[in-house]
Amino acid sequence: MLMGMRNKYVKLTEWMSMPHAEPLRVTFAQLDALVGGLPPSALRDRNWWGNTLGNSQSAAWLKAGWLVQSVELRTAHATFVRGAHRPRSDAGLRPARTGAPRTTWARDPILHGATALDDLVVRAGWSSVEAVVAANTVFLHPDTVAQAGSGAVFPVVRDPTRRGQLGELPDGRKVLFDDNATPTDVFLWAANRIKGPDVQFNHVWSRSKDPDSYTALWNLCCTPAFLAKTSDSHPGVVSMLRYRSYDLYGVLPEGVGGPLRPGHYGELTWAAMPPTVDDLEAVFRARMRSAPLRRASVVARTIGWVFSDGPDIAL
Repeated sequence: MLMGMRNKYVKLTEWMSMPHAEPLRVTFAQLDALVGGLPPSALRDRNWWGNTLGNSQSAAWLKAGWLVQSVELRTAHATFVRGAHRPRSDAGLRPARTGAPRTTWARDPILHGATALDDLVVRAGWSSVEAVVAANTVFLHPDTVAQAGSGAVFPVVRDPTRRGQLGELPDGRKVLFDDNATPTDVFLWAANRIKGPDVQFNHVWSRSKDPDSYTALWNLCCTPAFLAKTSDSHPGVVSMLRYRSYDLYGVLPEGVGGPLRPGHYGELTWAAMPPTVDDLEAVFRARMRSAPLRRASVVARTIGWVFSDGPDIAL
């Protein structure tokens, strides 16, 4: 069995020995087709991509003269650079400061967060990371979200370097540049709640430059801070949250097809939703009048928002 696994990566060595531009960016789908199927661990565990001679997969690219520079599990691709593997005894060495480029060698990660989380989940008696996240993720009630329609509440995009500034996008649309302050306000106001300790507000779809999605109620959820990272780095959690949003609200970002229903979706138990807000516009107006300097209030007065046709002079 071990010999069979080793042989399947011969094709990877042969392909990577061909001329390629550096850095070499390869999708998981390309590698899957090349070797006849990647194991599940390659899709969720960064350790699988370590530059370690003892592993059959890494031996394949090391033999061809390549090292893994980075791996993005969320976007399912790996980036390789040319370099030679060095034994672990060299791990603490550095070249003299002569101006010569440093030699690349393999290093083991100091800690693997995703693996640690998997271990904790199993030890705590949960069936999966997805089950833990679902049980602790709050979405808004569909009747509340429907009052704001399918667009964003405010014309805001993310750019922390210009937060609080008004500007225009390349298409001419006027927006406010912000960090996460306005999406947080939007969620809490729509929930008619205050922020709890150690929580984080997450985007289901990472479209921070899209003013139609960044403050859309259907694109937001709340998790404990210690689980928040999974909402953008754990493939199973990402697909689960996207389907949950679509299942509740029936809205997708422009140009995005309907997400597939995860196989285990029907077994998940979700955190309770806040009660429906009967008059969302009235709640938002009351919040903005009580906090006129909040960025949401500023952009509503100067550009407009979902419940106005232009600058809202009533605020």
